[in-house]
Amino acid sequence: MFNNNERDNKMDKTILVVEVTKYSTMEPSYSIKKSADSLDKASEYLVALKNLNDSDSITYELFNRFGQFEVEQIQKVANDNK
Repeated sequence: MFNNNERDNKMDKTILVVEVTKYSTMEPSYSIKKSADSLDKASEYLVALKNLNDSDSITYELFNRFGQFEVEQIQKVANDNK
């Protein structure tokens, strides 16, 4: 049915936009708001959520299958391979 390699490759490319809610008296809670198949798409959604957010207790983060992205600034890099 499914080729495990294809499923694993898709998981490698899946990026989650996660809402993190932190209150001073509780452990943080996490909620997946969006999944995307590219960093560009996930970043667009992340920026939109951050711009609309007016709560000090809610933040948005990017995660892939290996953990949280530490992205300060996202830039496209030209591919020199032709």
